[in-house]
Amino acid sequence: MIELNPILTKGKIVEVNDTAVKVDVQGRLGVICVPLRWVFTDKKLEAGQMVQFYFSYMQTI
Repeated sequence: MIELNPILTKGKIVEVNDTAVKVDVQGRLGVICVPLRWVFTDKKLEAGQMVQFYFSYMQTI
């Protein structure tokens, strides 16, 4: 079994709407879209802001 460890990853917000935020992941890893309730900040979210988050590969079971 392979042990998966999350790593701190950076990205740039490309879109914010009423329910979600879309982030272009640094390093050409693609785009991730997450619900706003997953974002913990006191700042107003805007396109162009840099963000950090923990990311891990998915494993099928």
